[in-house]
Amino acid sequence: MLNNQSIRTSLTLSSALWLALLGSLSAQTQNPAQVSNAAPLLTVTAQESVTLKPIAIQMRTTFRAEDRTAADAVTKLQDHCQSAQKMLIDLAQTANIGEGKSNFQWNLPVLGQSVPFVDNPETAKQWLRRQAAQMQVNNPQMRGKLREMLLQEEEDLDGEADPLPLVHNASKRLVAEWAINPDQLDAAVEFGAKLRQISQDKLFRGTKLRVQLSEEELEQIMPLMGASAYVSSSSSNITSAGEGQVLYVGALSEDEEAQAMKRAFERAKGQAARLASAAGKQLGEVKMITTTSQSPTFANQVVTANGSIATTNSALEFQDRAEKRCLHPNPNELVLSISVQVGFEIR
Repeated sequence: MLNNQSIRTSLTLSSALWLALLGSLSAQTQNPAQVSNAAPLLTVTAQESVTLKPIAIQMRTTFRAEDRTAADAVTKLQDHCQSAQKMLIDLAQTANIGEGKSNFQWNLPVLGQSVPFVDNPETAKQWLRRQAAQMQVNNPQMRGKLREMLLQEEEDLDGEADPLPLVHNASKRLVAEWAINPDQLDAAVEFGAKLRQISQDKLFRGTKLRVQLSEEELEQIMPLMGASAYVSSSSSNITSAGEGQVLYVGALSEDEEAQAMKRAFERAKGQAARLASAAGKQLGEVKMITTTSQSPTFANQVVTANGSIATTNSALEFQDRAEKRCLHPNPNELVLSISVQVGFEIR
């Protein structure tokens, strides 16, 4: 049995719990009223573009070697990369760019297997199948070497075909950079033209790094080689970053960034004042402000010389973002945009 003291203690505790609960409910019902009494917020975004002067010039390209074994492919690739790097060093010293100093960034070799001269065997086979079917529909009586090759390839797709020859390949990506002095802009443009020229040179690209195929292997992949070339040429205009790129680099200084932010803020403030006046309100204090930077290289993309888009190395892209760098093949198009978003109190 409970004595009187226990009963009184239990009632006291119960009363305290009820009071605490009622206090909590009262506080919760007051919060919406407090929020509704807060002044509304007017958010405005403004942009300011900054045209940068080139401070460096870059060359981005990928080298690839093939061989019967992975070890031989890597050895062949490493030897060629050393030769290509020496060619670039000599070119920079001759042009006296960056005081003859070159900065090279190489990634580790990437290994794989592929069918020689065929980028995507399955896509090439599908194209051959469609061509054979179309030619058969258009002219069933047609005779010729091309039609026989296409029809034979169609039979191989549906039957038991010999496996395609595979070779080992190794690739390395290079990003070379040279600093540009303010009084070297004309020389830098000439150096950029020489870089584009050497990037198309067969000796620099390493056209002899492919495997020598036997006659049987060539005969087996010959139809796919033509189909692969056609598919590649008719695909979208998105260019692989592995193709040689020559890019000018601009960097946003702290003073340029501060001035651009100030102009963008004043533009946002003026727009907000006009909006508030149109609504019959007055502009209050700044309650929120954020800023972002944008350039053609952000979102992991770079604009190529022909206007198409090429993917970039993600690690380098993050580095460019952190350093507020902008890259473009045209030294006059180094533009970086500063966006400022401001939230004003209106009353």
